[in-house]
Parts: sequence; C-alpha cells; structure tokens
Amino acid sequence: MLSCRTARLTLAMPSDRKPRAASYRVYGMTQSYFTRKLTGYLDYKGIPYLLRRFAGANRSVREAGWPGAMPVVKTPDGEFMWDTTAMIHHLESRFPEPRVFPADPVLRFIDYVLEDALDEWFYRPAVGSRWFYEENHRVGGWELARDATHELEVPCDQAYAVVKAHVTATCEPFGVTAANIDLWIGEILRPWFRAMGAHLAAHPFLLGGRPSLADFAFFGGNAAHFINDPLCRRWVDADAPAIVTHTHRLMEPEDAQVADWMAPAEVAETMIAILAELGRFYLPWVSRAAADGKAQLAFAGGDRIEIAITPFLAEARATLLARYVEDRSDALDAVLARAGILSFFADYADHAGTLPNYSAPPRPALNRPFGPPWEREPWPADARKVRNTGSVTD
Repeated sequence: MLSCRTARLTLAMPSDRKPRAASYRVYGMTQSYFTRKLTGYLDYKGIPYLLRRFAGANRSVREAGWPGAMPVVKTPDGEFMWDTTAMIHHLESRFPEPRVFPADPVLRFIDYVLEDALDEWFYRPAVGSRWFYEENHRVGGWELARDATHELEVPCDQAYAVVKAHVTATCEPFGVTAANIDLWIGEILRPWFRAMGAHLAAHPFLLGGRPSLADFAFFGGNAAHFINDPLCRRWVDADAPAIVTHTHRLMEPEDAQVADWMAPAEVAETMIAILAELGRFYLPWVSRAAADGKAQLAFAGGDRIEIAITPFLAEARATLLARYVEDRSDALDAVLARAGILSFFADYADHAGTLPNYSAPPRPALNRPFGPPWEREPWPADARKVRNTGSVTD
C-alpha cells in the first residue's frame, strides 16, 4: 500500500504526464510593465508560453544581440525576439484571431496613439512612483529584486539595493526625480486615471467591446505597477475603480465577454477626453523633443524640467507619424481636432518615418527606452536621420 506521502507525490508528478505543446518562452518579470503587456496579450489570444524570470544575465540572449529592455521571447523555433509592439504585430500574423487591431483606420490610429503614450509616457510615473515612494518600493521593488535572485544568485537584500540604485539612476534622464514625482502624480498620472476610469466605467475596453493593442499596454502598467504597488492602488481605488475591473478582466480573459469595436463615427466623448489629456503634457513635449532633440516640461506651479529624447523614442515618434500619414482622412482629423490634438500630427507629417516590416521575429537595434547615465544609448546613423527629419527593469 502506498503511503499518504507517496500518493501525494504520485498525484503531483504522474508518470504519464504529456509533454507541453510547442510554446514561446518569455524572459521577463511579473513586476515588469512591458512583460505584463506581452503576457496579457498572450493570455487573451491563448498563445502557449512559459514565463521565465530574467534579470538580463542570460548569455544566449545577449549573444543574440538583445539591446537591454525586457521582455525577450524565444520562439518555438529557437529564435529570440524583442520589443513588445513589434512582437505583437508579428504574432498577429501567426495568430490572427481574435484580432486586436481594428480594421477601421480611425480606430486603428487612436489605438496607436494610446499605446504610444502608455509605452513612452506613463511608463515614467510608473517607475518613479515605485522607486520614489518607500511604501511602493518596499513591495513592488522587493518583489522585483526577489525574482532577480533566481538568475543573479545573490542575497535578496543585495539584489534589492542593486536594482534600486540602477533603476533610480534611469529616472532622471526621462524627467522623473524624487523632487518632482509629486508633480508627475498630481498633474499627469492621476488626471489620466480619472479620464481613463470615466471611459472604462461605460465601456469594457478602450475601443468598445473587445481589447485592442492599447488595452494590453494599459494592462501592463496596471498589473505590474498601479494595481500592484500599495500607494498607487489606493490612488486608483479612489480615482478610477473601473481601471481595477479592466485589469482583472484581462488577468482572466477566458471569462471576459467580447463584442464589437465602437463605431468609428461615434467615438465617445470619454475617449475624446482621454485624447485631450495627452494634449496637456505628452504630445506637446514629444512633438518638440523629436524635432529639436529635447524640450521642456512645464508644470502648473512654474517648475520646469528639460528632457532629451532618446534614439528609441525618436524612432517610435517617426513611426507613429508614418501611421498618421497612412491612415489620415477627414474623419480621423475631425476626431483629433475634437480632442485639440490635430496639430501634433498634421503639423509634423513631414517628419514621418517608414513603417516596419513584422514578418520575421523582430529584433530591432533600438529597444532600450532609458538606461542609467553611464549606459547612454548612442545615436546610430539611421536613427540620427530619423531625429533630424522627424536591461532596463521597472
């Protein structure tokens, strides 16, 4: 007769266990903004994957040319790829249903505008709020360091100190400091929460009845930071509880009811308010910075900070302008004009870059939004041309 202990082991590890189906291997962290963006998408699509904790020390990843931003994905064929936006485009060609890109050009461009802001702008207060508020870094920061020890093999206190020193050093280059984090939260982040919350109180997803690319970008920041870290969670609970519901909906997508996109001719006023919110700080800054290399961010009380653009963001801005040129119509311009943001695209259309090709697993050379000052990303010749015309953890 089997003992109880033997029986439990037999149940836990059956001898006839079937091998896993071919799956993608995601190297990242559950507390990482962009890791959660990608895994949220994979969960929704039902694409099989394994998550492997990763702090940047994987030799084979580095030898493949990885520039330094997580996550990195290994395909079932053994190829590495990176950059969440590019990977989602690539995976859509292989797993087209349920689709996450609206066919209508008006909705599609709105989707790209939102995703761009979520990736390139709201990432900043996500990282700043984690590391400049002790209550947050004692939870989210510790969790990040704890998982890093899976690969680094050092005591967790040491990993925590190293991760904190590294990440806080990346914050000042993108404009967030211990001295101005309260301004970022009060004038940029929490108004954004309120606008998004008002919209999501009436719509299950950002563009209506089904998730789009921007939903996964929004989910990534929320799941990793804003719904996870205690102080941020209290802000969301107070300002926009519908954001919590949206996050939970995408955490368990098999239970979500999906319907159609909103009608392009009936873009909700709550969505117009979201787009208008981007016209207060982000779009004025990025439009000037992409053209001039840097621009000032001015807060209501008179505080100012000059922020330089990176090669990565310069390329992202040029790509977004290329999407505007491709999708431009009277209907799209009317929506952007309603939100007061048309000039940030129409006036810069001649700065548009080229649209990427996503047919192969993407491995872009530029995939490091911000590093610490001692790891500044150089401007390659092609990126410098884009600018003139137009491992990072969390």
